[in-house]
Amino acid sequence: MSKKENQVNETKEMNYFVPQYFSPAMMCPYEYFRQQPFEPIDVAEAQMEPTLKDIGYTQAYLRTQIGKKVKIDFLIGTDMFIDKEGILLEVGISYVVIREIATNFKVMCDLYSIKFVSIYE
Repeated sequence: MSKKENQVNETKEMNYFVPQYFSPAMMCPYEYFRQQPFEPIDVAEAQMEPTLKDIGYTQAYLRTQIGKKVKIDFLIGTDMFIDKEGILLEVGISYVVIREIATNFKVMCDLYSIKFVSIYE
């Protein structure tokens, strides 16, 4: 064998991978994510959407006004306003239900087209 072949063989032998084994003395990197002690929570509240329980959302605020007389202004398209007046019955994630005073009909309304809500005390 020539010197050049020996050098090539030596470099091939030096490029091998030595696996590192886990030692018990090492800390687990996921130690922080261990499960915390269980604290029971109210099932109804856990299943409720944050938009319905956090007063910072329109839906949550309107839920506090259920049973009151309201006048709701809706923007339809870019320039047409429609208003509905009645008793606020329900508030969902994307809708409200009012009972019209004149006709006694329940009307479900799209929450995202609401621009103004007047609440009568």
